[in-house]
Order: sequence, then structure tokens, then C-alpha cells
Amino acid sequence: MKNHTPKQVDWNKQMADTINALTLIADENNIPRDTVAEALKDAIIKSYTKEYPETIVEVDIDIDNKRLSIHQLFKVVEPNDELNDYAEITITEAQKVDPKLQVGDFYKKVIPLQELSKLSLGMHLAQMFKHNVTNQSNKQVFTQWKPRIGEVVYAEVEKVDAKSGVATVNLESTFGFVGRQETIPGEILIPGQKYNFYIKDVKEQTKGWPIILSRADSGLVKYLLTLNIPEIQEKIIEIKDIARVAGFKTKLSVMSHQVSVEPAGTIIGPRGSRIKNIQEQIHNEHIEVIEYVDDFKQYIVNVCSPAEILGFAIKEPTTPEERREITLVARSDKLALLIGKRGTNVRLISEMLKANIEINTVEEAHEANLQYQRVDPKTLRQQTFNRAYKKYHVGGDVLSQYNRATPHSGKGTDVPPKSSVQQHVNAVKKSKDSIMQDFKDINKEDLLKELMDADTTKTISDNIDESNNEDY
Repeated sequence: MKNHTPKQVDWNKQMADTINALTLIADENNIPRDTVAEALKDAIIKSYTKEYPETIVEVDIDIDNKRLSIHQLFKVVEPNDELNDYAEITITEAQKVDPKLQVGDFYKKVIPLQELSKLSLGMHLAQMFKHNVTNQSNKQVFTQWKPRIGEVVYAEVEKVDAKSGVATVNLESTFGFVGRQETIPGEILIPGQKYNFYIKDVKEQTKGWPIILSRADSGLVKYLLTLNIPEIQEKIIEIKDIARVAGFKTKLSVMSHQVSVEPAGTIIGPRGSRIKNIQEQIHNEHIEVIEYVDDFKQYIVNVCSPAEILGFAIKEPTTPEERREITLVARSDKLALLIGKRGTNVRLISEMLKANIEINTVEEAHEANLQYQRVDPKTLRQQTFNRAYKKYHVGGDVLSQYNRATPHSGKGTDVPPKSSVQQHVNAVKKSKDSIMQDFKDINKEDLLKELMDADTTKTISDNIDESNNEDY
């Protein structure tokens, strides 16, 4: 009859193999070996104390020589009736083993490695090691990616969680994630497809992926503008301010460093071709371009356009922590355009001006006795029309020579003789035909854009005929 004696396990060899395996994993993941040693030590201590809660355990690991020793610690005490056999030992018993021990010292009792077979060490070891690997990996990602905040990466969407809406993005060496609030409303990110993502933040954390990506940040639009507009790359045109409500509108102000380059029109492009190309990359979001001016009061009017304001009051901050407070005054029938859908416009205006914005109607401003600086939008529109006319009209205005006072004006100007009346009529007709031909040669879309920038709700004739003071 065969003797079925249990096979003896070489625990020293088994533990050496375990340490070796963990060391190899650590080396592959660029994790310091001390981290591996701490992970293994913590796992053993937690496993042992879970099985024997009152015990005190000390673990020593020599990671390079693949050696491990475990000791249970007993505090040396005077003999007493309430001795804790799991954590205390009398001075008499302790000195039988080591005569040098005194009361208050710790007596170390070796725990054989085979005792580990009774513990749920494998589960705790796996958990602790996974935690340490993730922690160390995130520290490395933080160090590598933190300086890249503000950049844009072109990367593939790995997956999108149907419940939370969080998209996981493959960044090759690691992963980033896009929360629902960082997506463009209405846009569906498709796994397997690549998109531009703005690196919004890199967090120092111990779980999850620390890289936060965004499709909703204004930095993405600024990047796309720079990428697609050579004049911005060459620093001929500068983006001064930009604000965005993703899915609705992006508003930006620009200035040109060359007199011959008109900034807004250059960015928009012929028939809007340049701006359309950018809009297609952000789910056809509306992009509004205005001209930047150094005069802050004039800049307020520009930022509010195409909405009309009648005036504004500025309250400067008293401390560095405070923001400017600007009260905009508008007619009640113009409030909807000024505020915008779901408050979009007023949010953009607030970001562009870096100020808290309050909106009053004329009646509210009067009741509050608000002292505000008045703005005449009609005059501004007429100025825009005049600039556009001068820009696109070829030659001088030949009709000006016939803009003469009548005898009834009191200036004593003579009426031209009858013999020259027909000549005048022919000249006027010829001048009119010449002007009409000039306007036929105009790039009508460019002219229309300039006029629309001045006012999107009224015709030119309305602007000219209305009284400038009717609102006051």
C-alpha cells in the first residue's frame, strides 16, 4: 500500500518566486522596487491582523535577495492576572529566550511562512498591488501630462458609457476621459473615430485616469482658428478675447497688426468659407467675430453687437478679488437679442468683458436714477455705412457739385440758367449711372457683412430717417 504523505512545500522558494514575479511586473511598469516591497508588506500585515486582530506583526523584505521574514511582537510586561496572550509576554518568560529583554521591550517570535497558507493573502496582495500600481502609474502620468494643459490632441474615442455619458479616449501611453459636461450638446462621439480634444486638466489622484479632456472649452475653438487661419499663425491677426457656450455660440474679438488686413473679414473668409470649415469641426456651432478696440467703452458696444444698447454704467472694483460691474441699458424690445437664448449672449458678454453684467430697460434705469453713459447705435450704424461706402465706392462723389443751396435758403445762391438745366440733368443722370455701376462692381457680400455688423434688424433707410433722440 502506497504511503500518501502530503508533499512538503518549500515556502522560502515559493515566497522568493512571488517576490521575483512582483519585481518583474514593477520593472515593466517603471515602478520602484521599494513600492513593491511596501505593497507586499502591507498585504501580509493586513491579512494576518484580519485573521488575528489583537496581534502585532512585523514584516521584513529583502527585495533584491528575494527573502522575507515575519515576526509576531509581544510586549514584555510584569506578571499580572489580565495578561493578553496575543500581544503580551511576562518578563519571566521573555528572559528565558533572551535574558537581555526588559519590561517595555518587544519580544519577537518568528512566524513560519507556512502560516501564510491559512490567510487570504492572495486576495489582499492582489488588491494592494493593484492599488500601488495604479497610484504609481498616475503619478507618472501627472508628471508627463501636467505641462501639456492647454494643448489639443487628436485622438481616438475608445468607448462611451451609455449611462454616464463619459467617453474614454485612447492617448496611446495612457487614457483620458471626457465628462458629459465637457462634450458639445447634441454631438455624439463615436467609438473608433478620432476627434480634437482640449487638455483641460491633469489631476493628481490615486484612481481612475487623471487626464480630463474637453470638446466644450473655448481653447479648442482658439486652436482650430490658429490651425486654419494662416494670418493668426503668422501673428498678423491676434485673438484678444474669446468666450464660448458650447453648442450655441463662440464669440471672439480680434485685432490686426497690419493696416491692410481687416481682421474679422479675414477670419470669416470669402462667403464665410474659412469660418464654416471650423464650425463643421465643432458640430456647426455659431462663431461670431468682432473687432477689438483699446477704448474699453467702445469695446463694450462692440462686444454687445449685434444687440443694441442705449448706454452703460461701469462700477470699478474696490479690491483685486472683485470684478467690474457693468449695467447695460437697452430698450425693452431689444432685451431678447441682448440676453440671448437661455442667457447665452449675456454670459458671453460677461466673459468677454471679464465683468458682472446687469441689464436694465430704459424705464428701470430711470426709476433707479441710474447715471449711465449714453450710446447712439444709429449714429454708429450710419458711421459704418459711410465707411463701407467710402471703401467700396470708386472715385469721388460727382453729385456733390450739384448739392447747392436754393434762393430760399437765404444764402443768395443763383439758380442756374435754363440753358444749362438740361446739361445738369444729363450730368446727374450720368453720375447716377456711374455710381450704380460702381455698386455693381462691389463685393456685395463684403458690403452686406459690414452693414449687418452695424445692425441686423433695420434697413439703411430706417437708420438714416429715424430721429437720433427718440429714445431719450
